[in-house]
Amino acid sequence: MKQDLGLVPSAPKPGTLDLTLDPRITDPASFRVSFLILLDGDLVMSPEHLGVAYMAGVLRHTGFTAEIREVEHGDGEAAAAVEALKDFRPDLVCFTLMSLNLGSCLTLCRLLREELPGTVIACGGPAGTFAGPDVLRNNPWADVVAVGEGEPTVLDLVQRLYLKEPLSEVRGICYRDAGGTPRQNPARPLIHNLEDLPFPARDQLSQHGNKLEYVRVSTSRGCVANCAFCSAPHLKNRVQAGKAWRGRGPEQIVEEVAEIVERHQFRTFDFVDSTFEDPDGGRVGKKRVTAIANGILDRGLEIYYNVCMRAENWRDTADDHAVLDLLVASGLEKVNVGIEAGTAEELQLWEKRATVEDNVTIIRMLREHGIYLAMGFIPFHPYATVDTLVANAAFLRDNSGHNLRRMTERLEIYPGTAIVRRMEGDGLLNDTYLDGLDPYGYEFKDPKVGRLAKHFARLYNNDDYHRHGVITEYSSVFAFETYNVVLQTFISRLHRRFGRLPGVNDVMEAFKARVHEVRQEMGRYNYAFFMSNLEAVMNDTLDPAKQTRQVVDVEQYFHDRMQLLRDEQLRVGKALTRLGARVIEVSSTIPKERPGGLPRQYTGEGSGATW
Repeated sequence: MKQDLGLVPSAPKPGTLDLTLDPRITDPASFRVSFLILLDGDLVMSPEHLGVAYMAGVLRHTGFTAEIREVEHGDGEAAAAVEALKDFRPDLVCFTLMSLNLGSCLTLCRLLREELPGTVIACGGPAGTFAGPDVLRNNPWADVVAVGEGEPTVLDLVQRLYLKEPLSEVRGICYRDAGGTPRQNPARPLIHNLEDLPFPARDQLSQHGNKLEYVRVSTSRGCVANCAFCSAPHLKNRVQAGKAWRGRGPEQIVEEVAEIVERHQFRTFDFVDSTFEDPDGGRVGKKRVTAIANGILDRGLEIYYNVCMRAENWRDTADDHAVLDLLVASGLEKVNVGIEAGTAEELQLWEKRATVEDNVTIIRMLREHGIYLAMGFIPFHPYATVDTLVANAAFLRDNSGHNLRRMTERLEIYPGTAIVRRMEGDGLLNDTYLDGLDPYGYEFKDPKVGRLAKHFARLYNNDDYHRHGVITEYSSVFAFETYNVVLQTFISRLHRRFGRLPGVNDVMEAFKARVHEVRQEMGRYNYAFFMSNLEAVMNDTLDPAKQTRQVVDVEQYFHDRMQLLRDEQLRVGKALTRLGARVIEVSSTIPKERPGGLPRQYTGEGSGATW
């Protein structure tokens, strides 16, 4: 930073996070920054956004005033948010920009410019990172777009705005020059040592009264895979110099978790790493996650957590089963795996390292360990054929087919990805993507496959989901997805906490068998439903009246299955209570009637953030 003392400060090493405040800034608290979280889209509706929390934490660490606000989907919500901002009087408003919230961002920026004309408006996130100048060209109200990791950039930006210095020297941004022309400055290097960052601000946990589904924790940034559809930073798409993968030490990770448990009495976590067992998915990575699990157990932290894994990293060996046993013992209950396809040709299209056999293996291993599988799957994409659709439906029927949406999911496309470059070369991108980054802005090579994709998108949700991927109403298909996770965690938590009580295992094993039976039946139902619609669309025999009846039938079917499982769950809960198991002890928050929380002892058996 420039100083007015005639001294030339030494430049920090590339990748070092410099949290030193420019000495000319005498009252940092007078500069006010508001981070607005836009709750749009399937993947961004969960409230806590960790990138924003880290940036707010950095600004507060250096003395600036920073707040975090959520904005629900809808023009009325946007207007209310801007009206509320008038009292805060922000000097800078920041958005995390993704393809699915571009429309909401435009509405908010327009209202902000009208109501708070002196406020600087900045955007960041994945869309900003890979399409910064385009964002400025398409959003006339935005002043700045951040590229890449946001913490050092927002700190530099805020200091220069405070000092009224030009933005031409702020690395890692796009901005408008004096003539209004978009300019892009050189990118910053990646933060090398993530432990330089202060812990993220947990405003949203407090704002929701500790009633979030989970709290997010980042143990690493970057990814060593190269999935063709993914915009997460990796070797083939990075815009910043530095190591593709960086990890925090197990001790600091456990310390952050312990602080949240003790300060907020909250104990359900989502570790948001692209792959938990990186950097190599093998000996080094599994040694690291083993240390994290042992640290959790050594601290007596009775928590629950989710992670992402890659299928090719796990083998049906005694060593890998032992690692999964330890992770479950420390609280692992849900794993997201990018299965993506049940055919070898599509796995090659997505540049996946896993084989179909790898995918089958990890699905089975997770089931054996009582871990819920939340899979990524992309049957509908521009290169899909009838043959791949049928093969994928059969794969899902035989491997976790109870989730109908997995059979009917459409590819969402993002800037900076290999699949977008391929589609551009093949002339499959349409104007809605080229002009506005519409995640569904593409054509299908087989038009009938495209018709089928849109047909399924309309069948069990409203127009917001069909056109924009935004869930504003929950059909039973979507509600079942949420309930299914709750049901599985109910099973795994009770087994973990009360498995040693006499009679509990017998009750739980019978319940698990019944749940598996219902899920298998749902897989067959979903497959028959899918094949019936595929045949009708491909043969041009679709009956609109029949389609209307199908919507009602599917809604009722999923509603009935949820009710059936809820009745079974209630019966099991009562049976466990009679055996001495206090079901309340497996809630996400520590029960208030237990001063001091749960006993600090394990008593059961295991069955990159951008702006």
